[in-house]
Amino acid sequence: MERTIQTLIQEIYPLPNEVLADVGAHFRYTEYPKGAFLLKSGRVCQHLWWMTQGACRYFYTNDQGKEMNTWFSLDEQIVTITPSFIQQTPSDESLQLLEDAAFYVIEKSAVDALLKKHHAFALWFIKLIELNYIVQAEDRIGDLQFLDAKQRYHKLLSLYPDITNRISLGHIASYLNITQETLSRVRAAK
Repeated sequence: MERTIQTLIQEIYPLPNEVLADVGAHFRYTEYPKGAFLLKSGRVCQHLWWMTQGACRYFYTNDQGKEMNTWFSLDEQIVTITPSFIQQTPSDESLQLLEDAAFYVIEKSAVDALLKKHHAFALWFIKLIELNYIVQAEDRIGDLQFLDAKQRYHKLLSLYPDITNRISLGHIASYLNITQETLSRVRAAK
């Protein structure tokens, strides 16, 4: 059963009922098909999406046109390009759906208004950024520096046990910063 936006909000940081009602009213429900871009590189991120179901990849495209996946979001996760959203600068990354997806979405202007209006929402937003950007970014940097390919793959599986059924091995290999052939060897060496 799909959870309400209010339930999802309260799991980050509890808000008083009147603040929760105001915040919840600024989210709208929407659906997008597999393959849709939520954001293309070079554009400013104007939304924060709360994906209730689906899969999304974050990726860069280098000067030679090669795509490099940097993150995946799956069911009940926040999707946004945080530096672009916060600073309102063009994004270096793109966001593309790998499955049909459903979202609660809020616009940057609504977030800014709510931050000015409600101290409790400001505390909520700080917690959201801590959990969904700072901790994830630090963890990702550490993984790339200190874990080998096999360890990175098994950590990904521990986070998303069914990821190989939902996301192509090519995308997974790119995220792990290895070739698809190396990923095949890692998977065969279970």
